[in-house]
Amino acid sequence: MLHKLNSKINESAEQTDLFWKDHYQKLQQFCHFLTQNSWDGDDVAQETFLKALKYENQQQRVTPALLNKIAHNHWVDVIRKRKKESIQEETEFAGAFHNATLDEINNTVEMLINHFTPKQSIIFLLKEAFQYQIKEIAEILYTSEMAVKANLHRAKNRLGKLKDEDQSLTAETYWNIDEREQLAELFYEALKSEDPTLLIERLPSFISEIPKAKFIQTFSPSSTLCMAA
Repeated sequence: MLHKLNSKINESAEQTDLFWKDHYQKLQQFCHFLTQNSWDGDDVAQETFLKALKYENQQQRVTPALLNKIAHNHWVDVIRKRKKESIQEETEFAGAFHNATLDEINNTVEMLINHFTPKQSIIFLLKEAFQYQIKEIAEILYTSEMAVKANLHRAKNRLGKLKDEDQSLTAETYWNIDEREQLAELFYEALKSEDPTLLIERLPSFISEIPKAKFIQTFSPSSTLCMAA
């Protein structure tokens, strides 16, 4: 009797191993397609595998269709969580600029100059302090929305490392002395006056892609101003 029971257990384990050997690679491929990148795809595949094991423990049959459904639902949850975290971060950033003292403005300018590249600092300031939309910033800088998003993402990553007390992270090599001093002054005046107009008008001096001709359009954020330096 015990021999038969062990035989069934071994047979079940072998079937499980065979199932995952046949289907895990297909699951990974589906997850890569779902997330559009291998890093997130591998994470979703692993989480799907762990969740599928619970179904097996409950004596429920795991099929490829069920795996894809679990993966899809998990990815939807991940996206929702990321959006929620992004909104919370933006609220925190905007709040940090609200009613800031002169010392706090100085600290903010130092952070932008010392730890971001010139483009990252400009994009971060327009987005987080003055609440410009990605599309608006792209138009101001004569670049693509994808480029703006990429720079903003890198800036936030740098800020996250600073919060983790990695104070050694600097961007000094990306700046020249004159550019550093001039932008620092413009950042300070923009935050102090709650108005980025002068900064935007002077951007052609710092970013080669922007035409040197005077701005015909007056750029102002479509959303409500969320800072009061």
